[in-house]
Amino acid sequence: MSLRTSAIPFTAQLTQSSPRLYYLDPFNYLMSSLMVFTTWDKPVTCKPNEVALFDPPAGQTCQEYLSAYQSGMGSATNLLNPNDTVACQVCQYTTGADYLRTLNLDEKYFGWRNAGLVVVFVFGIYGLVYLMMKLRTKQTKKAED
Repeated sequence: MSLRTSAIPFTAQLTQSSPRLYYLDPFNYLMSSLMVFTTWDKPVTCKPNEVALFDPPAGQTCQEYLSAYQSGMGSATNLLNPNDTVACQVCQYTTGADYLRTLNLDEKYFGWRNAGLVVVFVFGIYGLVYLMMKLRTKQTKKAED
């Protein structure tokens, strides 16, 4: 994750300067495929300083208070203490897939798709180099003194 995390500011810069460059960058596809393969099914365990803490309204448990939120927009959140009536603890993600969705990796097959795009890019560049070597003329092949 650290390699992708260090690349995110670079990717964000590309998105701001020209959104099309984001999709032309093969490093984006390489990192995203590696992240899907290593992170998708992993459970997320939040540290105490990463948990959102709040009190529900009087007379309600944390589960009762957050049920509407967790069935809609907050479906990826993980309520750590559903039966408590004070100090509700909510973790932002339940699995690695929830985190990857924030990076526009919405399905697990995106990993294979992106790995395939990297392979196509590598062979495409190799093919271009091979083609350029074949298109050289006899004059450009000569070594001049």
